[in-house]
Amino acid sequence: MRNKINISLFLISFSIFLYQVCLLRILSISDYYHFAFLIVSTALLGFGISGSFLYFFINKFKDQNFILLLFSFCFSVSVVVSFISINLIPFDSFKIAWEPRQIFYLAAYYLFLLLPFFFGGSFICYIFFVQEKPGITYFYNLMGSASGALLVIFIIPFISERGVILASTAVGLAATFILINKKYFKVFLISCVIFLIFLATVLLCFPQTLDIRMSPYKSLSTVLRYPDSKVIHTSENSYSVVNVIESSSIKSATGISLKYKEVPPEQLGLTIDGDNLSAITNVEDEVSKLKFIEYLPISLLFTVKQYPENVLVIEPGGGMDVLSSSYFGSQNIYVVESNSLVADVLEKDFAEFSGNIYNKDSVRVFETSSRNFAKVADEKFDLIIVSLSDSFHPISSGAYSLNENYLYTKESFEGLINILKNDGVMAVTRWAQFPPSENLKILSTLIGGCGKSGTEEISRSIFAFRSWSTLTTLFKKDEFSVQEIDNLKAKAEELNFDIVYYSNASEEEVNIYNRLEKPYFYNFYKEILEGGDNTREEFYESYYFNIKPAVDDKPYFFNFFKFVQVPDIMKYFGKSTQPFGGGGYLILIAALIISIVLSILLILFPLRIKKININIKRDFKFLVYFFALGTGYFFIELPFIQKFILILGEPAYSLSVIFFSLMLSAGLGSYLSSRLKFFNLKLVIIVLVAYIAVFVVVFPFISDFIISKTLWQRFFYTALLIMPAGFFMGIPFPTGISRAKEKRREIIPWLWAINGCSSVVGSIAAVIISIHFGFSIAIGIAALLYILALISYRYC
Repeated sequence: MRNKINISLFLISFSIFLYQVCLLRILSISDYYHFAFLIVSTALLGFGISGSFLYFFINKFKDQNFILLLFSFCFSVSVVVSFISINLIPFDSFKIAWEPRQIFYLAAYYLFLLLPFFFGGSFICYIFFVQEKPGITYFYNLMGSASGALLVIFIIPFISERGVILASTAVGLAATFILINKKYFKVFLISCVIFLIFLATVLLCFPQTLDIRMSPYKSLSTVLRYPDSKVIHTSENSYSVVNVIESSSIKSATGISLKYKEVPPEQLGLTIDGDNLSAITNVEDEVSKLKFIEYLPISLLFTVKQYPENVLVIEPGGGMDVLSSSYFGSQNIYVVESNSLVADVLEKDFAEFSGNIYNKDSVRVFETSSRNFAKVADEKFDLIIVSLSDSFHPISSGAYSLNENYLYTKESFEGLINILKNDGVMAVTRWAQFPPSENLKILSTLIGGCGKSGTEEISRSIFAFRSWSTLTTLFKKDEFSVQEIDNLKAKAEELNFDIVYYSNASEEEVNIYNRLEKPYFYNFYKEILEGGDNTREEFYESYYFNIKPAVDDKPYFFNFFKFVQVPDIMKYFGKSTQPFGGGGYLILIAALIISIVLSILLILFPLRIKKININIKRDFKFLVYFFALGTGYFFIELPFIQKFILILGEPAYSLSVIFFSLMLSAGLGSYLSSRLKFFNLKLVIIVLVAYIAVFVVVFPFISDFIISKTLWQRFFYTALLIMPAGFFMGIPFPTGISRAKEKRREIIPWLWAINGCSSVVGSIAAVIISIHFGFSIAIGIAALLYILALISYRYC
């Protein structure tokens, strides 16, 4: 029976993490991938509630086999029920700033999301209670979790997210049948048949209930509202879904001069996970006949660099900047496109439509991240174009401000500038938001990455201009000459683009065509570039939005939140779209509050009202120990997931590899610590804390080495870095359970609940700390929490 239980434990753990990682993809499509913290906290809340539930009813469970069968079967059913339910709940992260009821939808979202984790957690927790060797149990639990976390990135491209949901259910049912005996065979066989009939009915009669509900504010949803719009191509890999849309509404030439009076060529739309719409332009004849390109903002770059030898285009989406570079006679065009599906669309699926632009001899496509390319590039570039390939997002646009973006950090710009020729130019185009936010942060980050000292030297290297919708900042590695400035000014005047800044520009030269009440952009650029280092820092501190340079340790470029905005956020909450930068942050605060409330109501309160011999004074040490472990673990795991997006390139890869590495190594640590008695907890935590300290110090140097490797090598090196920490992180929990079994066996479910409660809050708190103080501080706090756990353990 023990072997059957262990195999079922492995399968349920496998299924839970298969489902959990798949949820990241589901939420990426329905909203945005920045909800990874929500997935983790929801899973932990479900586990915590399971501990509280068992604490209430553990003595009423007389038949061990029946209880395990019930939990495993309910887990299998709840996976499908949960997925269908969250598809029907109209939660919309964009509306949370002005529609208070979205908070209640978020709470309902939480409750249905956690159902599978409650039943799966109850199954695992019950086994912990009845099995005599917690280290062995923990091993099977973590081995299953590690396998599910890694396998999901391989199977999604073949069976899609819907298939993974069904696979999770199937594995759960398999675990049920392994445990089934003659006594309950008929009952569970009939139950499974009824469930399968229900599932078949849903699939055959109501298949739309298993379609992922997409936010109505995403680009794909918006375009498909036009009557003649239709999706003509869909492809999917482990981390994205790419759609190509045919619609008469797609006429995209971002920032084109209003002096252009004709209709652009036929275009198709391209979206990634339903957003970031960019256009694929039809090239029926020669590229040289696409005259509209001369009216785009990119045309100014080629007044500085005519017929450049080497041009680098980063993340061009539908390829407009590649097309433009070819139009202006670039000899060699290097395209960095991190999404292989996007590259395939232009190289294969719609190559003929796009004039085979990606298949020309002059164009080389690299399917990697810009950070990886900058490390391995063996060429220097005349022009580097950082394309504007993402959709316009207001400053308060939901959880978009929680997006880690390693392209727009100081270290990223430093790497790109290093591969510029001495007289090379880099262009960064962003939406011209008002009040100014993105563009000022681009400027501050660019200044941080260029490495130049002295106000005059920096100002002579910058030229900025804006169209009616975009603002482009040019950086020249040496300085812009007088002739180059004159050429740029003449071209901007010809196209009615407004000059924003160049060294010695006057107020009379700016804000002429696309007029604002005051020349805000010019005034702010001038103050940042010409005010000196102290004045610049004072401006950053006093400005209403957070425009300090984004760095790899805090890569939240789109986070403009400051606590000074709180009064305005509260003033306008439920009344407007809140153009104050706090809308996205509300997601975190709302999630934290909901998790605390639900943890108290569903985990701690039930423990309080049950009349069981809980002595707070006597059990306080256990409480602190498991609270510190739960919080500390996720102050490591969540920052690791976010940090390694830099190395692995995609959030889905980072989530899977980090989960796999931590679960596998923690399982090994748990297993060996139960077999080998020389694992002293004091030594384990000292080694863990020392490893964390070394990791924080050396990570910037190690990441520079790893990021230049192939993807599979990056997977390997990431696992190699993570597993030592995971190994030692896997030992304290079963060690604490063993100590509790010796002294306070009856409170084990209670300790599981406390650990789960702290993990729920810790997983969200880790994100908040990371945003405000950086990943290194969050990981440092984890080290302190493990030290606290060690101190409390000595008195248990």
